[in-house]
Amino acid sequence: ITLTGEYALRAMAYMAQLQPGEFALVRDIGEGLGIPVNYLGKVMLALVREGMLESQRGRNGGFRLARPAKNIVLFEILSAVEPVKRYETCILGKKVCEDESACPIHYAWKEARGKVLKLFKETPLASLAEHQKTLKISLPGKPKKASKKSSSAAV
Repeated sequence: ITLTGEYALRAMAYMAQLQPGEFALVRDIGEGLGIPVNYLGKVMLALVREGMLESQRGRNGGFRLARPAKNIVLFEILSAVEPVKRYETCILGKKVCEDESACPIHYAWKEARGKVLKLFKETPLASLAEHQKTLKISLPGKPKKASKKSSSAAV
């Protein structure tokens, strides 16, 4: 996955650790995860556009999950920020790479990409949050609590 994809997964795992309806500031997320705040803000907005996050401006604003973490899979997160289509194409760039006209690595890549896509499509975000210690993801301090009022405005 790309660095952007990694940032999206890490930020969403952070968001999944918050209390339902709780907002977090992009500054706090970025500082807590060691991700550049300006870049992370763009990643978070892409996740808002795809309906995984909600954002709210103002004093009690920030970002929060738009739906439960158990209902968001890794593939959906990655699809919002990087071209996951590449997992479905020839790793050597051959335009037509099928069993009948395979490149030298076709069968190995076909098997590997199948496993990777299965992992991405079947792993819920909630499982990343559950394994936060393994992933070394922690919530720095106490995230800012806010009302449960939502808006689609960017922060």
